[in-house]
Order: sequence, then C-alpha cells, then structure tokens
Amino acid sequence: MRVNYQADASVQFRLLSDDQLAELRRAALYLMEYVGLDVHSDRAREALASAGAWVDGIRVRLPSSIVERALRSAPRSFTVFSREGDPAKDIHIGPGRFYYGPGPTCPNFRDPKTGERREYRRADARATATVCDALPNIDFVESLGTVSDVRPQLSDIYEFAEMIACTGKPIVAWSYTEDGCRDIHRMAVAAAGGDDAFRRRPNYIFYCEPLSPLVSNAEAMAKVIYCAERRIPLIFTPCVIGGGTGPSTLAGIVAQAAAESWLGLVVSQLLQPGTPFCMGGVVSTMDMRAMVMAYGAPELSLLQAGLTELSHSVGLPVWTTGGCSDSKAADEQAALEGALSILFSALSGGDLCHDVGYIESGMTGSLQHMVMMDEAIGFVKRIVKGIDVSPETLAMDVIHSVGPGGHFLAEDHTLAHYRSQSWFPSLMDRARWQDWQNAGRKTMADRAQEKLNAILDEHKLAPLSPEERTEIDRILTAAERRLSR
Repeated sequence: MRVNYQADASVQFRLLSDDQLAELRRAALYLMEYVGLDVHSDRAREALASAGAWVDGIRVRLPSSIVERALRSAPRSFTVFSREGDPAKDIHIGPGRFYYGPGPTCPNFRDPKTGERREYRRADARATATVCDALPNIDFVESLGTVSDVRPQLSDIYEFAEMIACTGKPIVAWSYTEDGCRDIHRMAVAAAGGDDAFRRRPNYIFYCEPLSPLVSNAEAMAKVIYCAERRIPLIFTPCVIGGGTGPSTLAGIVAQAAAESWLGLVVSQLLQPGTPFCMGGVVSTMDMRAMVMAYGAPELSLLQAGLTELSHSVGLPVWTTGGCSDSKAADEQAALEGALSILFSALSGGDLCHDVGYIESGMTGSLQHMVMMDEAIGFVKRIVKGIDVSPETLAMDVIHSVGPGGHFLAEDHTLAHYRSQSWFPSLMDRARWQDWQNAGRKTMADRAQEKLNAILDEHKLAPLSPEERTEIDRILTAAERRLSR
C-alpha cells in the first residue's frame, strides 16, 4: 500500500505564484472600485446602483464585495450541446478540459481552393462550418470572417444561419446589435426544437466585447443583458493591446482585462444569478514598428496563460487565444507561431481557445492554416495526456521476458498498447525518403491543401429539418424587412 502518492493525470504547468495571483486579483478589484468603468447603459447602471455600486453619470465604481458575490454566483462548469444531438460533439466546460475553435470577423479570407486573398463571402461561412465539422480536433465553430456579400448590417445573422446549417458542433456567435443577438437566438431556438429545449440544451455561446480601456458601450451591455435574461452562455472579452489600449506591462494588461471582463460578469449575475459566463481576454502587445496587435508574439501566450490562471483562481472558465499568426500565408512562420500558442493554451488549461486559423494579425482567415493547426492540436493533446504509470504500463514482466538483446515487435503487450500509447499524424510525414519521393515529394502545405479539398468535396453534414430551415429563412427575411422600413 502506498501512502501520500499523487498521480498527476497530465503535464503540469504554472506561470504565476499564489502571491502573484493575489496581487493581480487585488489590482483588478482596485481598478473597478477606485478608477471605475464607463457604462453606457441605463439598465446596467440601474442594476449596479441597486446592488451598491457608486454611479456618477456614466462612470461606475464597484465595491469589491459586489464583484466577489458575482464571482461566487457564476458556475465554473456548464455544457454547450451538439445541435444534432451527438454527445461526442458536446462541450463540457469545467476544470481539466480544454477546447479549440476558429475566431470570427476577419475582413479577408484565403480562398480555400486557390489561396487568393479576397473579401469574405457568405459561402465561406458554409465552407468554414463544414471544415470545422469534419476536423477531429476543432471543437466549436466560428466563421473566420465577416460576410461581405449581404447587407452589411445583417452579416452577423447570415453568418450564423450558414454555420448552424452546416455543423452539429457548438457555435460561438456574435452580433453588431441587440437585434442581431435576438435574431441569432431565435435561429438557435428553432434548431434546438423550441425555447424549453434550448434552455435544457443550449447549442451556442454568445460572444461580445467591451471597449478597452475600461468602457462598456451600449451595444455590448445590451447583448449582455439580453443573454443574461435568457440564461444564454456568455463570453465577455476585452481586447487589450499592450501599449495601445492598455499599459505596456504584462501584469497591468492582465489586471485591466480582468476588470473589464468582470464588469460584464457582475451585470449578468445581478440580472440572472447562475448565468454561464466565460471570463475573456484577447490580449497581446502592440508591435510598435508595424503598429499591429501581435498575434504570433510570445507575449500573447504569456498573457493568455496569466489570464487563465487568474480566471481559474477566482472560479471562472476562460476564453483564450491560440493557433494564430502574424504571417501573411499558411507558411512555416504560421505553423510555428500557431503551434506554440496552442501548446501554451493547453498547458495553462484555457477552457475555450479561439482564433485557430487566423493569419495576418487577425486580418485574414485561412482554412489551410486551420487544417494544419488541427494537426497541431492533436499533437498537443497527446503531450498533455502525459504518461500513465501503472503496473501494466511499467511492463516489468514483458521486459523481463524479452531480456537483453531481444525485441518487442511480436509481444502481445505491444499489440495491446501501441495504438493507445502513440499518436499517429494525419498530415505530418514520417515516411522514408524513397517513399516520400515516390509519393510526389509533398510538403506539409501540399498535404493540408489535399485534406481541405477532400473535406469540402466529400464531407457529409447532418442537415436541418425542412421546418427548421423554413424558420431560419423567415427570420432572415424579417430582418431584411426591418432594415428596409
């Protein structure tokens, strides 16, 4: 019998000490109480004032006790379900779990067939959802772009309509306005089978952003309120750019991002205690030479890890960033930067990691890159799985049986375990030189393109029912009429 024996289930990683986390928490609470945030919503300010916040015009200062109550109210764990009822595609957000998916709103797109950089189109939302549905390590769906070939004010709802029709995986949705938020929810309810069915099994998470530094604009607050009133799972993500919309120091960026995100947390919990809430932070530094938010920088991974550890220390799941790059193409730089940020996100335990497939510092979406990053995620999942140490895996008997100078190829133990112990790539090449040469000397990019083509040409989707499709079309038509008045 062993005493005080601890079995770690996975690779262990920690960036910040308990004292550092306490300092970051104190700093975020200080910003909320003594600096305050501008809140451009009468309804939100009224709820905050009723809870004991100090309101002076649009400036709101929140005593730490209000924030602490909200932190205790929000659940650490919740589930977002597959639209098609496939439990393998459900996302169970909670300690020790992490999930990956693309991001939204890129104005440009790399054509999936030609590689041409062009504007993002409605058909690209269908293609992206189809590829996400097929890739085994992509867990949730976003669009990788903003639809340009529909009425601009409605690009958000057309995007969602295409995604929910083309994937059974959970979706992360966004909108420009509360009207768009409402239309998206109605589509999700239609696909779920009604309001009661959606409340039992929500099929999407809603994503919205405040403005850095320390501003929650009217549109963001309206969407927080709408989601809270209906218990729609919510992500509230500031986008702090170090040296631009936040301080240049990493600790200051994390503290500011936490304060901005926790304002959304407090409002959601005041209106509907227990609303599922993900603390967010798309945080990195500004490259002062190029004047862009650096998506491939090591600081992005450090900041995401710090924000993750702070979020988990206060009992919240976190929305984080990885699988993205500053490169202009799905090239070696994109592979390196994307894979490293995926690794850091997994090691730090980020619950939902988005922006997989972003290139050009978030200006362009690339399905070619997302296919490569799907392979990187599989690689990283095997690393995080760690090493199982047990009498069976120690294999003392089989090593004793084979002895010095033997081999293990014919052993039953090898047959029983080599598949579960080893990760087998689908894109990375391990062939011998001659075999690789005979197969056409294909690069990683060549193989990724072939896989992407096969998915787009062959992947079979679980379609919406005719009734669900009709209701979604009706919502789109009503939105068009609303703007035509």
